[in-house]
Amino acid sequence: MTRHKLSAPGRLAFWCALTLAIWALVTFLFVPLFSSFDTAFMRDGRFAILEVGGDLFSSRRVRTAIWNTVWMTAITTVTVAIVGVFQVMVLEYFHVRGRAVLKIIFAIPLVFNSIIAATGYDFTYGPGGAVTVGLQQFFPDLRADWFRGWFGVWFLQTFHMTSFFFLFLRAAMRRVDYSTVEAARSLGANEWTILRRILLPVIFPTLMAVILLVIYGAIGSFAAPQVLGTRDFYMLSQITLTLNSLRRHDMAAVLALTTGLIVMGLILLSQYYEAKGSYVGGSKTPTPIQLRPLQSPIANSILHALCYMMAFIYLLPLGIVILFSFAPSSSIGVEALPTSLTLKNYLRVFTDGAAFTPALNSIKMGTVAVLAGLALTLFAVPIMVKSRGWLARILDISLFLPWVVPSILVAVGLIAAFDRPNFLIGGGVLVGSFWILPIAYTVTLLPLMVRFFRAAFVGLDPTYEEAAQALGAGGFYRFRRVVLPIILPTVILIAGISLNDLMTEYPLSAFLYNVNNRPLPIAIVQGAMSHDPEQKAVNLVYSVLIMLFSLAVILCAERMGLGRGPKKT
Repeated sequence: MTRHKLSAPGRLAFWCALTLAIWALVTFLFVPLFSSFDTAFMRDGRFAILEVGGDLFSSRRVRTAIWNTVWMTAITTVTVAIVGVFQVMVLEYFHVRGRAVLKIIFAIPLVFNSIIAATGYDFTYGPGGAVTVGLQQFFPDLRADWFRGWFGVWFLQTFHMTSFFFLFLRAAMRRVDYSTVEAARSLGANEWTILRRILLPVIFPTLMAVILLVIYGAIGSFAAPQVLGTRDFYMLSQITLTLNSLRRHDMAAVLALTTGLIVMGLILLSQYYEAKGSYVGGSKTPTPIQLRPLQSPIANSILHALCYMMAFIYLLPLGIVILFSFAPSSSIGVEALPTSLTLKNYLRVFTDGAAFTPALNSIKMGTVAVLAGLALTLFAVPIMVKSRGWLARILDISLFLPWVVPSILVAVGLIAAFDRPNFLIGGGVLVGSFWILPIAYTVTLLPLMVRFFRAAFVGLDPTYEEAAQALGAGGFYRFRRVVLPIILPTVILIAGISLNDLMTEYPLSAFLYNVNNRPLPIAIVQGAMSHDPEQKAVNLVYSVLIMLFSLAVILCAERMGLGRGPKKT
């Protein structure tokens, strides 16, 4: 089972821990998934999927949601690809003045994302937003909700789903051997030919994988249409939530399963292209790319103008959110820019129990989920790495399963499985309790933790454990004093990234929250929809605090070994 023999107490502890892990996976992963299948396919003990599907797709609202999701996904994929590739070429190939600053600005979606980006854009461009108030001074007839609807959702997704390109396509560009570019240029090839014939074949597998990830994100988009959508524009995630709130769990399960099948296919395609990418590239030690300015003054001016315009698009909502977080609540929705600044909003968040409760709930639930995920994966990953038996394969499949299952399907499954007494949890009911959200959070964290911890354990030198065992150290002692200190930076980093993701996790929260555990993302959305300026001011403080935490996690990751960029000759 494992590399080293265990003592009798060690074997007892191992099998107890394994039993607990199997119970957790069966109870909170497989049973909810089977419950969602049962809810979708069966009704009153008979096979009724066709009946449920007929009722579902006969609804005009459902058909509209499907159509909106299809065409919004298509147009978003195209525009995100254009913007993302442009940013990568600016940062990794062309020489642009202010590149170091642009790198920081184009990384804004890494910290200003998900629900805080949606509410931030709504605060900037929506009714009572700073830009809207300013424009109405010059155009009094401008509608206050001009930004809401399909345009706002598309605009937000176009500029805030580029993080996949920023993270992955930039790394692919650095695999390009610049000597091939120089050789092509010496043979008379122009820049367009070099891009098409030299660069594209190297980055194409990664580009396709990233585009599939964008499609995956666009299909499951929830925060953007929830905040910026209207009664006339809504998408599949929203209609699934509506059906669930109407107690039509069968219809919600069918929609969630349909989305899950699409997502699974996209992820399999993404993995295919990602694997294919390992066989495409330049030399084993490629010459770093030398940043090259455009020779045409007109083209160079256009390139710089587009860069700075894009930078302004990213900076404006971020700056507005930060600035108004220090403004009196009386100026929100009235002034285009605040005329005075105060710390009152921040003091209220940290001193008012009602204002701080959602943040406290998110911190508590996120911490519980992260600790549970760490305990499960740190136990399972060494088995998966050291063993090639049936147990390792079962754990591998189980822990990666949430990666191909949409979060809304996890939510619908948990509701279907635990809205009545369940013997697996001692006859308890989880729906309506505090614990259902931490459990759902833990399930969705498992694949990320496994992927990083597997790499960390594979990279361990086995001689350290062998030396400790030769000196008489037991299994748990070896893990605590030898293995854990080596992988501790990875553990800390993954814990921080996971907690950061959970602070803005919206789909699961929207399906599963209740009065006992209202988390921060729900409070942010409710505050964005509120007409109370005090609540909007608190929302802005929430957003700034989340961004600061995200920035701290990213800086930690940078210090732990992200690559360096190319140099200019």
